[in-house]
Amino acid sequence: MSVTLQKKINELVGKIPELIKNFDYRKGPDLYFYKKTMGLRRNKRLSELFTEPDRYLELIYATLVAWDMNSRGAKMKYFDEFKSSILDNKERFRQLSSYRIETLPSGAFGEVKTVCGEIYDNMHVMVSGGRLVSNSKVMHFILPDLVMPMDRQNMLNFFFGNTNESKSNFLKILSYSHEIAQRIDLSQFLDDEWNLSIPKVIDNAIISQMSPKYNKRARLHLHTNYNHTI
Repeated sequence: MSVTLQKKINELVGKIPELIKNFDYRKGPDLYFYKKTMGLRRNKRLSELFTEPDRYLELIYATLVAWDMNSRGAKMKYFDEFKSSILDNKERFRQLSSYRIETLPSGAFGEVKTVCGEIYDNMHVMVSGGRLVSNSKVMHFILPDLVMPMDRQNMLNFFFGNTNESKSNFLKILSYSHEIAQRIDLSQFLDDEWNLSIPKVIDNAIISQMSPKYNKRARLHLHTNYNHTI
């Protein structure tokens, strides 16, 4: 990891309480379907959900649509293909289902990265190109305590300064989220809205950090403090 990126992560960790306090995101169908999906995931073991998977995977499918994964040039596969692509990886998902990013020991992280990488390679739910965004979101819905949902505008730009999707960047972000979760108790920010898991808290902090509204507020605060010193 570069010195610049380490500094950026250090600053993020220090600002997370403020970023979550100021987190302001839409609360329409995207939140409704997300809470429904997470509620079902929390109430049943993954092995049960995969026994009769249609309702669970249909909720994931609907949540992805609500999260704009079938718009603006992105196109999801028809549900039958979508379902098959996920279930082809069900044993890998089960293997990871008990892990939590905040309690995952460093010694086990290599194995987790390997299995996550295998899922990344073997799951393709989009007609359009690119896997990092779509795969990370599906993985988050199935492994909400382990994998963050990732996007180009916020996540990739924050860590890399670009929007390049790749398996390498996916695994790097997984590593960065593990480091962040080890350094601060994020459970204090959990709620029944958008902060439903530790990985989502980290994601929301980054969304807030990258928000023009937050940056405008930060610049205004800096300007006000400067005026008070002169």
